[in-house]
Amino acid sequence: MRSTALLAALLVACACARPRPPDVAAGRAALQEADRAFNRATAERRTEGWTEFFADDGAMMLPTGTITGQAAIRERMAKAFADTSFTLTWEPQQADVGAAGDLGYTLGRSEARFRDEQGRPVVRTGRYLTVWKKQPDGSWKVARDIGVQDPPQARPGP
Repeated sequence: MRSTALLAALLVACACARPRPPDVAAGRAALQEADRAFNRATAERRTEGWTEFFADDGAMMLPTGTITGQAAIRERMAKAFADTSFTLTWEPQQADVGAAGDLGYTLGRSEARFRDEQGRPVVRTGRYLTVWKKQPDGSWKVARDIGVQDPPQARPGP
């Protein structure tokens, strides 16, 4: 009888227990670190570093349309990284996660460097928004990525 009452109390306690909400501050820090690791991987391994941070169904949103899936993203970015003068770097300035702790975003500034057709160095700056989704293994992968170039700086007149 005693064990039945104890078992009943244990079942009631388990049924009433609610999972602890995710630690939002830790989630934000994890997202910023994931974004910085994404930047480092891209600097070190270029196309492969870029591609590995996307979820299998991740997408890049471009002015010309949306590119979805790692294979299509790899193909698109391989063209950019084929230019050995091309570099792309960024730094997250803000991150947030949803209440469930499985979706989040990073915002930041980016810089692309390359040489134009005449061999002159070009620097383009911009802003980006990356939506991240937590994977079953606990890692964060890019679900959607969009970047916007800053307007060209006004050139001084003659």
